[in-house]
Amino acid sequence: MINAEQSKKRKQSYFATVPPQEILPIIDNNFQSTVRGLYVIGDVTGIPLVKIAANHGVDVIERMEAAGEFTADQSDPDGPLDLLIIGAGPAGLSAAMEAEKRNLRYAVLEQSEVANTVRGFPPGKKVYAEPRQLKNRSALPVETDKEKTEFLKMVEQTIREKKLNLKEGVEVTRILKKGDHRFSVETADGKSFPARNVIIAVGRQGKARKLNVPGEEKSDKVVYRLHSPDDYHQKNLLIVGGGNSAIEAALMLMDTNRVTISYRRDEFFRLKQDNRELLEQAIAQKKLTVLFQSEVQRIESSAVELKIDGETKTIPNDYVLVLIGTDPPIDFLLDTGMELDGIWKPKRVILCLIGILVAYSVYFQSKHFGLLPDAGEYFIPGFQWLFSFVHPRFANLYSMYYLVYFLAILGFGLYWGFRYKHRLIWRRNLSSIFFNWTLWWGLPTLLVSTWGRNPWTPLLTRSLNAWPLNMTAFDLDPVAQLGDPPWWTVVAIVGVVWAVVLTFLVLPVFTLLVGKHYCSHICSCGALAETVGNSFRHRGPKGDAPRWMERFGYVFIPLAVLATLFHLSGYESPFGYYNTVVGTFLSGAVAIGVYPFLGQRIWCRFWCPLAFWMNFWGRWSRFKISAEPGKCIDCNVCNQYCQMGIDIKSRALQGLPVTLKDSPCVACAECVVRCPMEILHLGDLPDEKMNPNNRELDQSSILFPILNSLDIPRVNDISMKNRDRHS
Repeated sequence: MINAEQSKKRKQSYFATVPPQEILPIIDNNFQSTVRGLYVIGDVTGIPLVKIAANHGVDVIERMEAAGEFTADQSDPDGPLDLLIIGAGPAGLSAAMEAEKRNLRYAVLEQSEVANTVRGFPPGKKVYAEPRQLKNRSALPVETDKEKTEFLKMVEQTIREKKLNLKEGVEVTRILKKGDHRFSVETADGKSFPARNVIIAVGRQGKARKLNVPGEEKSDKVVYRLHSPDDYHQKNLLIVGGGNSAIEAALMLMDTNRVTISYRRDEFFRLKQDNRELLEQAIAQKKLTVLFQSEVQRIESSAVELKIDGETKTIPNDYVLVLIGTDPPIDFLLDTGMELDGIWKPKRVILCLIGILVAYSVYFQSKHFGLLPDAGEYFIPGFQWLFSFVHPRFANLYSMYYLVYFLAILGFGLYWGFRYKHRLIWRRNLSSIFFNWTLWWGLPTLLVSTWGRNPWTPLLTRSLNAWPLNMTAFDLDPVAQLGDPPWWTVVAIVGVVWAVVLTFLVLPVFTLLVGKHYCSHICSCGALAETVGNSFRHRGPKGDAPRWMERFGYVFIPLAVLATLFHLSGYESPFGYYNTVVGTFLSGAVAIGVYPFLGQRIWCRFWCPLAFWMNFWGRWSRFKISAEPGKCIDCNVCNQYCQMGIDIKSRALQGLPVTLKDSPCVACAECVVRCPMEILHLGDLPDEKMNPNNRELDQSSILFPILNSLDIPRVNDISMKNRDRHS
């Protein structure tokens, strides 16, 4: 059994680059964790929807059976269980029903009561059967919306009918791995359950967060869940918290009690629009009191001591309802030995450093020594044979690198398009492939291969690649040199003029009209990020510290200005340093090397000077991602997969759009695609009369008329698209 001291010690033993709610198990396509025989399904995988969780229960049993996990001898009644399921929510119950159907030896352990998360819902709250288009494959009838009480009755009736082997009030404290497919599951009461396979379906709602103040241990006064409003009448109630659960509880209790809300911030920032309106109305009618910037200091028998904006105040109190959420079961999951996304262990640090070193070696060698004008072609010793399989044009490290680079954009762009089968993904990837295989790299490479040195190749390469991403955009060289025809100089001047127009007119206007679509649909760096790096977008750093670090990106614009001015004046040293540190090390080596560890947009988010140039103009842009008011279920999927670390969920809960006024959004539309409730939309909210297949068309559709006209269906397997978490 794990005591509190051990748990506390483990809690301090990891470093994470994402918030606790985004620290999730790494699982494969069979729901198996990095510990063989240990499976994870349901809410704990990061998708808090009942229908998806129920389908997980079906899928995991089917895939375990297909993998031969249940072929052991079942004749010994005292032998280990075929399967032990931890958690009796929709996922665990669905898996149990499938196990019962297959006559497996199994048991379900639930530390509290069946469907415990739903029991914590406020009275009258509904359990939604979203996504609507997703078919329910489980034996649990979750096809329609049900009120909390109705849902619990359905679950209890199903358990009786299926005669499930369910044990409530049994808290699992540890899962010990004894060997290959040999586990010992220990419980708080000292019992041990041997099993060949274990399914964890505990959900994300772990132990309630506590205030850790004197007097909180008085269990007869302090509660962490509103079971029923009828429990309180004409009482002095203090509700601690500023989330939707706390506000909904206050609204239910205010008519029959004297309610005070204590919130540590200076405003509510994650309330649903309906809750916000009801709360403002209640405050105006003086039905309750809100104390902002307040924290509980001490809980006494008939009063509570608060610190309000630096001053201490004592108010009369009968009950304290602490509704500040729960801690996800990170310690429990870590104790099993499985790897969790977002947590940095020594192994991950070492691999990340190796990734940077490898990327630096390949990128630096390719860019700076791949084709030496004096020494000839440069090869990596022992790898000359690689160049025998390609056209002579690519038989050097420099050209080979970029051939592989753009082939990767093509291959992975098509792969993710076919995998998701979503209009927005196809539009994004096909746009990147088109621009990168034409103006960015394809046509310039073709011209050099067929004509050799010519004046048109530099013109094409700067047609999309704007300063300050392209630091040589304002150079006449290498086009206009001594001995070249005079008209080549004219072409070079046209190229410089276009570079100025592109940087200071076209891109600002483009950003004002459609936001930073350039970053996700055109840019070569963004193309690699959205295709090759797509598997790692959920690993982007989140929280206040990374958002605070983003502002330092504006330092790179003046650095680029100074380096360019020195370069144009004939002083190459500052330009060389900038090109080595920023253009090679940060943009190539570090940015690509940390894809699997910190997501694929580190360069774009923290260092790219062109991105910050567009951020400047974005504060006046009409670009936005709108959320349908009142429909966000606080699932956090949008935040989890946002590579730019934007708190999309807070805006969606309030019915507010994501804009460039206060975010670095690159318009990748991944949040729109992955939202299980399908309530996020590029541009304005769609007209309900609009064809459902065209609901994603947005304000930038004028830029992609051909792609928008394609009859590409929407993805139906929501559980698949939200479960791409590979190690």
